[in-house]
Amino acid sequence: MADPTSVQTVKRILLAASIAMTAQCGTAQSWCTPGATWTYEAGLFLAGFIRMSYTHDTVVAGHTAQIIDRYSAIQYPQPPPGPTYGGPPVVGYTPIAVIARFEEDVVYTLGGGVWDTLYWFAAVPGDRWHPAHVNDTTCQPLIVTDTSTIIVDGLPLRRLEVSGNTVIERIGSTWDMFLYCPNWILDGPTGMRCYSDDDISFQLVPGACEQFVGIDEQAGIQVHAYPTPGNDRFTLRLPTGTHLLHVCDLAGHSVFTGRVSNGIPIDASAWPTGNYLLRLPELGHALKWMKE
Repeated sequence: MADPTSVQTVKRILLAASIAMTAQCGTAQSWCTPGATWTYEAGLFLAGFIRMSYTHDTVVAGHTAQIIDRYSAIQYPQPPPGPTYGGPPVVGYTPIAVIARFEEDVVYTLGGGVWDTLYWFAAVPGDRWHPAHVNDTTCQPLIVTDTSTIIVDGLPLRRLEVSGNTVIERIGSTWDMFLYCPNWILDGPTGMRCYSDDDISFQLVPGACEQFVGIDEQAGIQVHAYPTPGNDRFTLRLPTGTHLLHVCDLAGHSVFTGRVSNGIPIDASAWPTGNYLLRLPELGHALKWMKE
């Protein structure tokens, strides 16, 4: 019988050779590239979406780490569960939802002061790890069953099949950012809608990424802020009428609340330079604006 260690070594050599060959056609940063944004379904019986975005780097205990925020816009069904939804969406924002770092093909996340493995992009069939920050002693490990390479907008990215989940380099899991124990029973639907950054776009659903399934009038609304980056003033492109606007910085501090209209400039002269989250809860939209 072949030595399992030797088999694993051979697999790693072959995988490294394959990656080296595809790298001649293009290179890909493996995690949290500029503009990285993940959009997911809201969950079972929910209309809306959850969007997570890489905002900036920081240093944690000597490690360069990435900060990922979380924005959600969710409408809840009226009983009994079904396609009837009422009222404006419930909007939430967490400026520091995930703290991650990337080293030697492994993405780690910080939880409870401990770094734990989120993804292992260099894993080969037979490799395993446990879902990050799960203390359930019955939790079974995640096992890699297959690997391949896909091309997204000209860039070769490693793809792993991991205990029924698909994990793609740079993009992450196509179910949720965090992987769950393979022996857990989870209700759906959930899953990734889209991933994008400054270089690539990856979409698993038709139509717009940030739409409320079953709410046609919400899905058709387009909201834009310009110019961005901007200085002391910016303008919103909005539907007709006045709309409630909440503005906070990336630390979650509120800097503005008021009603705004399409094409009317908004005074930002008193705001410090930096990035801001613009929330329009009545429209179920949020977007970022940068002041230089």
